[in-house]
Formats: sequence, structure tokens, C-alpha cells
Amino acid sequence: MKTTIAVSAALALMTSMVSAAPNPPTAELSPPYQIAVNFIGAANAQFTQYFNTNGFGSTIYNNLSVSKIYNTGGATCYFYGIDGSFTVVGSGATVDVGPPQTQVYGFCN
Repeated sequence: MKTTIAVSAALALMTSMVSAAPNPPTAELSPPYQIAVNFIGAANAQFTQYFNTNGFGSTIYNNLSVSKIYNTGGATCYFYGIDGSFTVVGSGATVDVGPPQTQVYGFCN
């Protein structure tokens, strides 16, 4: 009986300690800002992918042959094509990809 009371008291104490733990500031929990980038191919075929603006890159898995890239704004973005193209797209700009090709990797900052 004494053991049951002691165990119950210990569990109650541990539960109150866990629920009393402070939450970290929300700034530490916020993900990096992201911007939408539109990749445009022939016959107005297109797709959108979001990129973090912290300089970390992302692989692009869509195999559309891209002829233009539109950056919706917020950072300058850099893209690498499957055949060696390198395209810089300023914030809010649309840039031609030459020659048109599948984009494989990009980053923004």
C-alpha cells in the first residue's frame, strides 16, 4: 500500500514537471522563408516549386524542359540545368533558360 502511494506520488510529480516545461521561443521554431518559383516550358506547360531563402538548395524532380523561370519575389535564385545551364533569376523577374532544358537543382538567398 505504501509502495502504491509512493509510486503514485512520484508519477504525479513527474507529470507536473513535464507539463511545466517552458515552450521555446517561436522564432526558433519558424521554418525558413520560402518563395514560389514557376518553371515554364513549351505550350505554357509549367510547374511551381518552393525554395527556402536560406541558401540551402533543393533538387528539382520534374523533367519538364524549361524555357523560362519566374521568381515570384523575395530572393535571388540560382538554377542548374541537366545539360549544364546556369540561370540566375532576380526577385520578381522572369528569365529565359538557354537552351531550354530540364532543371535539376536550385537555391535562393
